[in-house]
Amino acid sequence: MPSGHRLRFLLLILAGLAALPRPALAAWTANGVPACAASGDQSGVQAIPDGTGGAIVVWVDYRNGGQADIYAQRITRAGEVQPGWPANGVALCTASGDQITPRLVSDGGTPGEGGSGAIVVWDDRRNGAGDSDIYAQRVTASGAVAWAANGVALCAAAGSQNSPVLVSDGGSGAIAAWEDYRGLDADVFAQHVTAGGTVAWAANGVALCALPYGQTRPAAVADGAGGVHVAWEDGRAGVAQPTLVYVMRLTSAGVPAGGWTVNGVAAATATGSQYVPAVATDGASGTIVVWEDYRQADADIYAQRLTAGGAVAPGWPAAGDPLCIAAGNQVSPVAIADGAGGAIVAWEDDRGGALDLYAQRVTAAGALASGWLATGMPVCTATSDQRAPQLVSDGAGGAVVGWYDYRTGSDTDIYAQRLTSDGGVAPGWIPNGTALCTAGGYQQRPAVVTDGGGGAIAAWSDRRSGANYDVYAQRVSANGTVAPTVDVPRGSAVTFRVSEPTPNPSAGVTHVWFTLPEPREAEATVFDLSGREVRALFPASPLPAGTHTLAWDGRAASGAPAAAGVYFLRVRAGSEARVRRIVRLE
Repeated sequence: MPSGHRLRFLLLILAGLAALPRPALAAWTANGVPACAASGDQSGVQAIPDGTGGAIVVWVDYRNGGQADIYAQRITRAGEVQPGWPANGVALCTASGDQITPRLVSDGGTPGEGGSGAIVVWDDRRNGAGDSDIYAQRVTASGAVAWAANGVALCAAAGSQNSPVLVSDGGSGAIAAWEDYRGLDADVFAQHVTAGGTVAWAANGVALCALPYGQTRPAAVADGAGGVHVAWEDGRAGVAQPTLVYVMRLTSAGVPAGGWTVNGVAAATATGSQYVPAVATDGASGTIVVWEDYRQADADIYAQRLTAGGAVAPGWPAAGDPLCIAAGNQVSPVAIADGAGGAIVAWEDDRGGALDLYAQRVTAAGALASGWLATGMPVCTATSDQRAPQLVSDGAGGAVVGWYDYRTGSDTDIYAQRLTSDGGVAPGWIPNGTALCTAGGYQQRPAVVTDGGGGAIAAWSDRRSGANYDVYAQRVSANGTVAPTVDVPRGSAVTFRVSEPTPNPSAGVTHVWFTLPEPREAEATVFDLSGREVRALFPASPLPAGTHTLAWDGRAASGAPAAAGVYFLRVRAGSEARVRRIVRLE
């Protein structure tokens, strides 16, 4: 590329990164918008980003005579029900018996449908409460149910299968793991389901660990190479011995990855029991696992990093890395990747008497990140209890934390806080959290997803009606602003838009969605920091109006993996162009 063209390209990058949306009136309202207000209770809310700044929400729904079913709804970035989706959600499963504990991941999107849909998994009791199975369903971006009515069975083995967790396979399918009671006690099994709803591994799943004395409470994260890391509580040492946390990595073929011991690798060689594992990717096909640790008189938070080959990462203690050993109990940890090989962790903490929320950031080398206190950074220490923290990345090395809050004493509300990469409260945000909903009645257990611009969308069960729990949602911008002054116009005309890359950073496939307001000739190219072309994702070609999906697998035009570092994706449509920054990890 000639130097003059390269300069113009770099100026385009700067202009694209500096562009900010304009404030305008939106559908979001104070205390949130209803995603579902059907009769009966709606609970167990879970959510993922929809790829265009909105969210797809799923829940357990009791509108059908008290039977638990699974429903889903899509809320746009502007706070409206996505056109084509029913006002009170799409039924994913209304089979006999109860369907509970849904979990979901993105389906990767379908060109022309505008963003992504979801694959949803749940514990299914259509064969009776004592014989629960694992089922899944896919709902497209346009709200259509894609697989067989009431879902496809991932596992219908004898005994009960429950507590499913789910990760993307890096494409358009998913991998589920669950507790499995087909034997004498609990084991951990997993299954891969393709984009078409076909089970890809052995019938009824493959065993990650089937040793005696029980393996329970699985947690999972994608390994960035089409496989999965699963952590669990493990009692293999016997009833009189501590429960420990074990981890297994399965490849895309459903077999243990190279270096991983059959039945899993212990996260830490320490005395005392370990419970409630949570996992985050290290961006290099390894994982960081965190847990409640009882080697002392009360509960603390510890972490361990395991490499892609199942070894303790250099710099990390074999006994685990203490993230918080403050007085009192630290429990219920959650974790996300920090985008630099480390993790951000949040938990409930009773060092002050009531339950407060604290957070910690640990680097890829096992050290506490600069600016973060040894006992963790306070997220919220308001009066009374704060419960069930949820974390999402802010895209800048920090995190948005959401929770439900008892500070008013009479009911519960929904709050959020944004922490910067150095542990401080982000500008515009309020100490002890910004209120997302303080409506009457109880608001509980929010699910929180990124809005793609440094803020977040939260969805929760809401009893403001006094009669039953509904599902509500609210968006908070990167600067801590809550509706109605958000930055997306209601009913605005479709324009040329390009989403933020997801996941980003990534060692696997990165997805981007772009929307054309009318048919145009479009092209997409990846460049390195110097402006040299790395790969043309597709050449200039005519495309119809609508939303289209891009996927970069991190490879150059030659087919060789691109080096770790910063890249720029330029999407050109007619005379307009947008640039997005992508960070590749090894």
